[in-house]
Formats: sequence, C-alpha cells, structure tokens
Amino acid sequence: MEERDVIQLLRHYRHDLLNQLQIIDGYLSMGKGEKARIKLADYVGHLQKESKLMNLNAPLFALYVLQLDTLHPNFRSSYYIHSENMDLHQVDQLLVEYFQKIMAITENMIDVMELYELKLHIYDKNSGIVQLELIIDGRFPDLSTLVETMGKVNEMITVSEHGDGITCAVCIP
Repeated sequence: MEERDVIQLLRHYRHDLLNQLQIIDGYLSMGKGEKARIKLADYVGHLQKESKLMNLNAPLFALYVLQLDTLHPNFRSSYYIHSENMDLHQVDQLLVEYFQKIMAITENMIDVMELYELKLHIYDKNSGIVQLELIIDGRFPDLSTLVETMGKVNEMITVSEHGDGITCAVCIP
C-alpha cells in the first residue's frame, strides 16, 4: 500500500469518526441522552468488531476489508468474525486473492444503478481450517449466470443462490 493510500484511508476513517461524534453531540445538545448513549454503544461495538479484525494478524486482509465500501462503491459491507483467537498471517494473501476474485466476478455482473449488501463472515473451522463466507444480496440482472460463472472460477469456491443473492464460501487449510 502506497503512502497516499494510507493517508486516504486515514482521511476516510477520521471523517467517519467525526460524523459519529457529531451525531452523538447533536443528540446531547437536544437533551436526548438516551439516544446519545445508544449511538455511543453502537460505535463502541463497531470499534470492538474492528479490533477483532485487526487481531486476526492478517494486515492485507484487514486493509482490504476496511476499504471495501470505497473500493466497491455499489456495495455496502459488514463483517463478522466468528472466533476469538485466529492467527491468519499464513493465509493473509490467499484470503485477499479469493475475496478480490469473488468481487471482480460479481462486479462484472451487477446493475450499476443498484446498491448491494455484502456480509462477510470469517469462521475458524476445526483442524485449522478458515472459512471465508460472502453473502451478497441485491437485484442481479442475471443471477443464474453469476452463480454459474462463479462456480467455474475455482473449485475451492462454493456458490449457492438464495432469494435475491448468492453465498460464496472458501475453506482454506
């Protein structure tokens, strides 16, 4: 990552932080202490979730996840870490490569006027296997072709269709 990319990431991060603080300050100035406490608790929860991401010991993957909404403007993302003590430094680059591959294929088959919801789940399976699961919801112009294309890319990626979206999963030993 270049220095300008780091500065850009920090700029976005600071902007988001200031927005959250201004909302909390606004609630307090209107005498809505309970709403301010709820908003503050939500933000603390967000920071704790972010801490879990950083503690995966996978800096490339963490940076990619933190930049998702900027790198992929048609997607709004959330992520969930389903483990307390994962050390992913051995598979850091591989996680990013699979994630980028899935996103590249998906972006080639979206409606650019739509906003898609992306949920990322990281599971620590038994025997040191890590599962990366992406649930992508939204109106796809041709969902069956997307599923078929995704299924042909790599035998490690499993794909299933659900309602208005797809679930892609990769298990990495």
